[in-house]
Amino acid sequence: MWDVVVIGGGLAGLLAGIRAAQRQKKVLLVTEGVGTLFFFSGIIDYGDVEQLRLLPGHPYQLFDQETINRGRKYMEQVCPDYIDTERSEAVLSPLGLLRSGDLVPKGMKLPNLLSVGSVVLLVPNGLKDFFPEIVVPNLTNVFKNGQIYVENLVVEEFQRWFELGRPITSVDYADYWRTQKGHKVLKQAIGKIKEKFSSRLENGEKSVVVVMPSLVTEYWENARRGKWVADFPLSVMEISSFSPSPHGRHLAEYLRHIFQDLGGEIVFGARAVRSELEPTENGYQRCKQLVVQSKGKELILKAEKYILATGGLLGGGIEAINEKREIREAVFDLPVFIPEEWSSPHFFEDQPYAFAGIMTDHQLCPINPLTREVVLENVYVVGRLLAHWDPWIQRCGAGVSITSGFVAGESV
Repeated sequence: MWDVVVIGGGLAGLLAGIRAAQRQKKVLLVTEGVGTLFFFSGIIDYGDVEQLRLLPGHPYQLFDQETINRGRKYMEQVCPDYIDTERSEAVLSPLGLLRSGDLVPKGMKLPNLLSVGSVVLLVPNGLKDFFPEIVVPNLTNVFKNGQIYVENLVVEEFQRWFELGRPITSVDYADYWRTQKGHKVLKQAIGKIKEKFSSRLENGEKSVVVVMPSLVTEYWENARRGKWVADFPLSVMEISSFSPSPHGRHLAEYLRHIFQDLGGEIVFGARAVRSELEPTENGYQRCKQLVVQSKGKELILKAEKYILATGGLLGGGIEAINEKREIREAVFDLPVFIPEEWSSPHFFEDQPYAFAGIMTDHQLCPINPLTREVVLENVYVVGRLLAHWDPWIQRCGAGVSITSGFVAGESV
């Protein structure tokens, strides 16, 4: 018998599990796949919280400002390499453009532009999802007072891949840099760059900054399994990544390690297929047990409380039944809020279907959209599965996931 079963291994589910485990709860997390964190750029956006809290039904309405701030501070405590300056920070997009983020890794933080004399873009060979011919002109616009240089880095381990036409992604390079040999290769390359600029630096020229993709330094010093400290001879700034993102992958890895170090257990490749309910003394219903399919077998999981973090339409938490816009929640068959209009004919406009999801009370227990009555009193809904918001247009996906995951972990 578990105290808590978390269904889903994305940002909301992992944070909920970590917070519950910190509170001495016996927690099991079941996840079918890698989760949407693999598509996470590494930059945490909260959106315009004050304005979003004014929108009807938006998840931020479930929490007061103090709770939202506590969740934000909690994320910083769990991942201390994230900087919370209580204002947006400027970072570089995968194309070298400026964009802002509410919580950003230290390795992505933009330096004081006035102090930078030279910017060296370090380009690993054969990198499929990086485009230096586009990045360089954009860096010129960002570092207006600096000179932009390009250095190509040939890595022997990937040269054979390159010759065979095998794609080399940011994830491949990020994994390599995190090995002892990869770190040594990168440190030597940056050392050679420093040698080239040594006379300028000795003559008082402004600082030299190395800009590169696929680095992911933010978890090196804090992950438990022997990561290499980024002791480079020059300041290095990372560029955020396209999906699938090495930053998201390593954040997921890091959070799983934290969860397991706290005593939490994880079952991978497990799909929750149905639940069995029972009535309560106050006339509501509660989940008695959960049925999970794993490796061709059905497992029965019993817990006092359940946290549902399976995602929305794209994540599989909500399933389309047919072509008539009929959808259902996949685990507990919870009543789903469905907007009157399903889609907009204009691609870049708000798409109403994004607002489909599960409505909850302030404790995150699911409610019926029509009667507003609690449906299951020992189930908590978090993250993308919540109704009445659009994480892409409103740029608040991570903020809602962090806040709701933190609150659920505090509540169970």
